Amino acid sequence: MKNTLPLVGTKLKLNVHIDPIGELTMKDYDFEVEVFCSSKQPITIAKEDAIPVDDNNYIVLVDTNEVGAGSLKCKVTAQIPDGDFPDGLRTEVVCIDTGINIIRAY
Repeated sequence: MKNTLPLVGTKLKLNVHIDPIGELTMKDYDFEVEVFCSSKQPITIAKEDAIPVDDNNYIVLVDTNEVGAGSLKCKVTAQIPDGDFPDGLRTEVVCIDTGINIIRAY
């Protein structure tokens, strides 16, 4: 099947990968992933709800019934340990266009 688009109702697995930050890998800090299309509110997947693949890759599961139709995006918010900040954490936020366009069947 070439050039197929997932329909609302599809369940997706997305691999979230962050390169090591110095010596730190994803297993060393907290993060959450918001998954969304423009048509509905984002769903949030916490690190503890993601499936670890290795130190730098986690799988998040997405039910497209929850995110609706449109261009699927992810916003990753990570709390990186950093002694230069008063609370010892540096917040890093990145938005990723997955390249996945979810469509309705009708």
